[in-house]
Amino acid sequence: MPSATPEFPVPVQPAYPFAADGVRLRPILHADVQAVNAYRSLPEVARYLPHPPQTMADTALTVASMIAQQDFTTPGQWLDLAVERGPTHKAMGEVLLKWDAKNWQRGEIGFVFSPEVQGQGVAFAACAAALDIAFNGFGWHRVEGICDVRNEKSAALMTRLGMRLEATFVEADWSKGEWITLHHYAILEREWYASTLIVESEGN
Repeated sequence: MPSATPEFPVPVQPAYPFAADGVRLRPILHADVQAVNAYRSLPEVARYLPHPPQTMADTALTVASMIAQQDFTTPGQWLDLAVERGPTHKAMGEVLLKWDAKNWQRGEIGFVFSPEVQGQGVAFAACAAALDIAFNGFGWHRVEGICDVRNEKSAALMTRLGMRLEATFVEADWSKGEWITLHHYAILEREWYASTLIVESEGN
């Protein structure tokens, strides 16, 4: 008789909201549809997302799919966390952590933000908080990130986070009527800890 115990530990999520460096992360809610649509509907934001600019109905379906995976108990699921700042609970962006379907100690980070918070350090703080959850909370060994080579802002953000460019896959994916070239970034748990210690020492 097969065991009911999973072959992998289920990630233990932190208490939400998860606060760090002036931002807060929390699971996405149905109430966030309008705020999320405000930026996912913009052509400049959707350019490097897997979907075209979304209608409100599109975003409602996207948010419903995200909410359905929030228990985060099965490899291959996405955990979508809304990003808040200041006194408002309005979602200003999202950070996503995908649990690798084949290796429970590996994951992927993704992100999308409103143009309203560009250049304010929100994206860096939110992604750093998500990596903290991935390594310190979930016990992952490795986190990867993928972006279109033309998406210079995403590439710069992952570099600032300490993620290294490991590979470039030329015309590796078909998206929105064209072949796109992808940059693959990654960071290991020990590298994240080392970079965190450096930041802490510089702050003292």
